[in-house]
Amino acid sequence: MKNDLTCGVVRDLLPSYVEGLTSQETNTAVERHLADCPDCTRLRADLAGETPPPPEEVKEVDYLKKVKRRGRRRVVAAVAVTVLVLALGIAAKLFLIGSPANWDTWENYNFTARTNVPNQLDISFYPDELPDTAYCHWNVTNENGIVCVSARKVLPSVFHDTSEHWEHISLSGVREVWVANQLVWQGGVVISPQMDRVYQTKTPYVGNASAVGQVVSAGRFDWLGDYTMELQTSAQPYRLTLNFSDPQSSQAFHPQDLYQDMAAALAVIGNLDEIECAFQDENGQPWSYVLTVEELNQALPQIVSAYNERLLSKKDCPLYASVKDYGNSCADLQQLYEAMWWAIELGVYTPQVQS
Repeated sequence: MKNDLTCGVVRDLLPSYVEGLTSQETNTAVERHLADCPDCTRLRADLAGETPPPPEEVKEVDYLKKVKRRGRRRVVAAVAVTVLVLALGIAAKLFLIGSPANWDTWENYNFTARTNVPNQLDISFYPDELPDTAYCHWNVTNENGIVCVSARKVLPSVFHDTSEHWEHISLSGVREVWVANQLVWQGGVVISPQMDRVYQTKTPYVGNASAVGQVVSAGRFDWLGDYTMELQTSAQPYRLTLNFSDPQSSQAFHPQDLYQDMAAALAVIGNLDEIECAFQDENGQPWSYVLTVEELNQALPQIVSAYNERLLSKKDCPLYASVKDYGNSCADLQQLYEAMWWAIELGVYTPQVQS
């Protein structure tokens, strides 16, 4: 719309306009002129007691507002991108990359090793009862006859599921096979997780109560219930006594598993001479099993012979002069452990109950 008022006319009208004495039609015409005339706008502001910012400052304020809005959007976008990257990183870590698998605890034990095929070790990795872990990135290395199988554990997904996994390892030129940090095969003998743990706790002195406690814990004596440990080290023969609190009947007791653990403890505790497992029956009457180095050494020829004759397809168990010699390698300890069970099962060795 054309503005008919000149600056001179508007300046004459501004005093009355500011005081509100002009008509609505005049107000409209003045305001239309002020919208396009910075000079008259400043004059109106002076008359009204206002100090409007110069045009340059107004433009600068508008620019800063735009910059602020633009910066706010950039901050929001940067935060969103950061959150997205972190979420993707966490998801990749949990479902794709994972962490090194560790099978060195009894509770998480989920693989078996066997030698059904000559000169080959077959290892089956299987899911837990509640499969909340999957394994991936399998790797098998062989350095100077030491084979190590490793993997990484992740959460199950479409990328890695919980299906069974097999590793078939040729044993030509191989001395040991490890799964992570657990020994599973040595010199022709498959090593159980329990014997690997017991061997790793080997200690030369029965007087070291902490070390002896680790041996006993690794031996799984707790399958018979709670017990207290007592050491007699003031004079030989040095004895380890485990006093079990749960009532046990000597007539109904099957000692094969217990004597396996007792023999293994004698082998790996260097100067231990005797081990006793003491119980009470339902009537509170005490009874116990005692295994000594001297007694076991005398029985070793029969124990080892029965084992070797029974298990013709496996590597023969060596016959040593002392049970202590079986603590020099995990493979020998494993075979002593198995031979002790078979000796009692076959009646070659008969444990005696002591009252």
